[in-house]
Amino acid sequence: MVLQESAVERDEYRLVLVKSDSRAIWIKHKNHHLRLPRIVIPRWTRRVEQVQKIVDSAWDIRAIVLEILPGTNGHAPCAVIEVNFSQPHDGLVAANVNEISEEELTIEERTVVNPAFADNAGARGPFARLGWIQEAKEWICVEVGYDIAFTGEVHQCNASPTFTLARFATKVGRGYWLKATGEPNVHEFHITRQLAELCPEYLPRQIAAREDWNAWLSEDAGQPLDLWTLPALEQAVVSMATLQQTTIERTSALLVAGAFDQRICVLSSHLVELFEYLDDAMAHQTSTKVSRIESRRLRQLAAIIEDACFHMEALNIPDAVVHNDVNSGNILFEGDRCVFTDWCEVGIGNPFFTFQYLCLLQPGGEDWTPGLRTVYGQCWLEILSASQIKQAFALTPLLATFSCIYGRGTWLNSARRTDPRAQAYARSLARRMEREAQAPSLLEVLCH
Repeated sequence: MVLQESAVERDEYRLVLVKSDSRAIWIKHKNHHLRLPRIVIPRWTRRVEQVQKIVDSAWDIRAIVLEILPGTNGHAPCAVIEVNFSQPHDGLVAANVNEISEEELTIEERTVVNPAFADNAGARGPFARLGWIQEAKEWICVEVGYDIAFTGEVHQCNASPTFTLARFATKVGRGYWLKATGEPNVHEFHITRQLAELCPEYLPRQIAAREDWNAWLSEDAGQPLDLWTLPALEQAVVSMATLQQTTIERTSALLVAGAFDQRICVLSSHLVELFEYLDDAMAHQTSTKVSRIESRRLRQLAAIIEDACFHMEALNIPDAVVHNDVNSGNILFEGDRCVFTDWCEVGIGNPFFTFQYLCLLQPGGEDWTPGLRTVYGQCWLEILSASQIKQAFALTPLLATFSCIYGRGTWLNSARRTDPRAQAYARSLARRMEREAQAPSLLEVLCH
């Protein structure tokens, strides 16, 4: 039987339920065949969260997802999961991996599953092996300084041999978050540590770090908002401005730590190749729902952006941290405190760009931007003049969108350049730039 949740779109996953205390896995015995259990989860959701939730519910067990392998050659994706029950459970029987047919578990997948039982399982990454969760709990207790009464609930948001994001619930007091990153996001470890030291009031409180795991431990620091209000967004805007101003003198160190260089001079130096890419992306458009932006218009947009970059540089706004992944889940509130998480896409560039991203969090139908500009602008009056701030706000919507297309910059020479999804995203941003290039406030600045 395939366990499932009702959903319009859902995907099937095979489960390799690895026994914590042995070298066996739990499987289904059906019609004289050994079959891996199956579940289905809603598409476009966090896969690790959904797998853990459904397995916990189906068998009433604590499941730790070690890895999710992509499906190949007609096979559904495969989730490798550590489970802690040792007796036969709800139709499951214990078996050796080698007893399972290749139709159920491919040879390539066995090369991943088998090492999980081995003593050197961690060679693929610290979170590919059985028992790493228990080691993490022991580490947390050592760093906190006393034995913590854990509830046993470990909420996983991400899981792979080198990546993890998990919350450890406690019976008394706050819970703890463990996050670790591997390639290509190793830099987030170093960036987060620096920002936590530099701006501790605007990041979750850091408890400890482990360089061998490229991981850091932090306390619960509030909750994301289900529904934004104007006072909450104003609070986020002020907190971000204060954080950014604290980083102005540390931009060189943050660049060395791995922050992406998104300064105006860097963006403008890639203008030609970015618009060549946009021209190519438009040529690959197959949808007829919206018109392509023709090459001639793209050249006009490139000239406008070049002019906008010149004017923005002339304002001499100091570079600071730019949070390029501002979303509701990455901003936590606890009383009058607002903190920011997930610094994977951090850049160094014009700080007003992050303000533009924050404005996108407004609920549909609301237009709080004028008031938010007043709040954010007031935060900069000790550093910038009112004229500088006004011009920056006029230039920012166009240039922040251009910066979004540039991103890390590395993708321009990677396979992602030809990814249809990346091209579709770039086309959508190009259309936004076309709209923003016609804003009267922008044209007024460019004409002076």
